[in-house]
This record gives sequence, structure tokens and C-alpha cells, in this order.
Amino acid sequence: MGVATPDATGAAIHEACLDTGFFVAVGHGCAEHIAATFDAAHRFFDLPQATKETLAMVDRRGYVPLERDRLDPGLHASPMEYYDLALDGENPWPPIEGFAAVLQAHQDAALGVAAAVLRSLAVSLELDPAFFADRMRTPQCFLRLMHYVPEPDGRTPVLTHPHTDYGAITLLATDGVGGLEVEHPRLGWLPVEAPAGSFIVNLGDMLARWTNLRYASTPHRVLAPTHTDRYSIPFFVNPDPATVVECLPSCVSVDRPPRFEPVTAGEFLAKRIADGGYMRG
Repeated sequence: MGVATPDATGAAIHEACLDTGFFVAVGHGCAEHIAATFDAAHRFFDLPQATKETLAMVDRRGYVPLERDRLDPGLHASPMEYYDLALDGENPWPPIEGFAAVLQAHQDAALGVAAAVLRSLAVSLELDPAFFADRMRTPQCFLRLMHYVPEPDGRTPVLTHPHTDYGAITLLATDGVGGLEVEHPRLGWLPVEAPAGSFIVNLGDMLARWTNLRYASTPHRVLAPTHTDRYSIPFFVNPDPATVVECLPSCVSVDRPPRFEPVTAGEFLAKRIADGGYMRG
């Protein structure tokens, strides 16, 4: 089992992971899939509210409405509307021709980008390049379509509380409308900007735990758009549920002892979803 040496791109990713855990991926070959998925997102959110609410969220699959638009007061609602789907295809699909095929193609393409990122991370962490790939045979991945609407009075409140993502990595496609901010450890809140067709990649709590907090899972938030709607498409990437997440050898030393007990990826995600907030080291 060999361990490769990081190239220039891998070294840059490594430095970003030590700093904020955010970086932008371009030239990945998925721009057409991203454009098609944004078109599908527009068509989905343009559906009548009653139609969208027939797809209400069950077992992390389905639709969650805007607070002011929801028809059933008993439904959970949030400052944006969104729709989640899983890799397994067992999702409540809307009545839009070709919708499922577009989103499944996006997932497949994003998995390819995620595999390249995870390979680079494995090399940087002095692991076999296939370390993460070997733990992604039946991954727990979810794609989310998100729609934020502008505030009618032009205010820019924080729509999502500062939070960290729970899993391994997230690949986020945005429509070019600003709003995402990351809490830099030294400079405070900074806007995250990315060109159309790119992925903003950020590390989640699971990878931070795997690396004994050597790599950063950084709080981020979203500000409300002021003059136009905003759409974003995060793809949450997590390994097989039975994967054991334990502090990696390259991230442990006499001066940096393990901070976490081993846990399976499935158990970790379930607990983080139940707890919310930030991971506590």
C-alpha cells in the first residue's frame, strides 16, 4: 500500500483545510450538470405550493416550505424552502418531466468531483490514495435544492444561524447571488465568492473528527438576498454508515493525543443531526 505525495493543487487544498476548510473547485467538468440542475430547481420551486407540499419531508427526503408560504401549520418550516433527495432514488419526485434524471446525473457527477477531492485529502493526510474511496462503496449522500427569497423591505438578516456541516465534505453550487459567509479564525465573517459552474467545497464535522481537529470544520451562515431570489445546491457527502471514524495516525502525536473515541459514520451523523449546533471536541 503506497502513499503518494501532494501535487501543487493538493498542497493548496491542504493549506485551505488547515485554515478555514473552504475552497473553490473549478474545471471539474460538471458545469453543464450544474446549469441543468439550477434550471430544474427553478421549475420545482415554481410549482404551486399545494403541489410541493404533497412531497413533504419524510426520513430526510422531500420538501420543507417557507414559513410564510406553508399551508399546514403543523409542518416544520425554515427561513427558506428546500427539497432533499437521497442517492438511493427512493425520493418523492415532483410531476416535472425529466426532473429525476437531471438530479441523478448531478449526483453522479458530483460524486466524481468528491472522489477527486477525497483522494487529494487522503494524500495530504499521508494515507493510501484510495483510503476514502474504499469507504465510499455505499455512501450516505444527499442533494438539496434551496430557494431563498428577498426580504420585502430590503433588510439583510441572517437567514441561517452560524453552523458547521455534519458530514465529511459538502460540494455547494451557487447561482452567483451572494450571501454565504464563513467565519475566518482571525478575520471574522468573510463573504464566500465563486464563479458560475464552480463548487464551493467545505469540510464537515466528521472529517474534522477524523483528523483530530487538524482540519477545520468552520462555522458559516447565509444572509438574506435583498433584491433577487437566491438558489443554491449543496451536495452532502458522507461515507458508508459502517465506516469507523477514528483519529488518523498522521493527526496524532505525543503533543496532539486523540481527542475522540472511534465511532461509526452512521452513528456520528445520527447524533449530530439530533444534537444540532457545533461539534464539541
